[in-house]
Amino acid sequence: MMGKELALSTRGREMAPTGAPVFRHGSAGSDDIHAILQSVPGVSRLVGHSKGALAIENALRSIDPQHAKDISVITFGCVIGEETQARYTQYLGAIDPLGALNSAGHTPEFRPFAHHSTNTLIPFSMPVASVLNASA
Repeated sequence: MMGKELALSTRGREMAPTGAPVFRHGSAGSDDIHAILQSVPGVSRLVGHSKGALAIENALRSIDPQHAKDISVITFGCVIGEETQARYTQYLGAIDPLGALNSAGHTPEFRPFAHHSTNTLIPFSMPVASVLNASA
């Protein structure tokens, strides 16, 4: 499953009487990450780009703080608040105004000369693969 069908299959998904989804942790993505972290306590790394980073931020707010300290978070294209004891490594491209706007003033650890896209066919894209390979 993908997209809306995957989100609707998340265990514990609530629906309003009108049939609209109820988001308990900020968004469908945050609810999904929260459900995965609750069901699979061995998850030790979360990687998010842009809106995915924001979903991670919301989900981490709602889990047991002891669980969060065992998680490594890597974000690209959006710097999130480091509100938990998780280990954060955050990348924001030096030529990424969209990412800067979504980062709400938070400062990244790394500023590669890159824009917002992760598409390696486009020059100056965010170097996600090389970063993840180096941190593996």
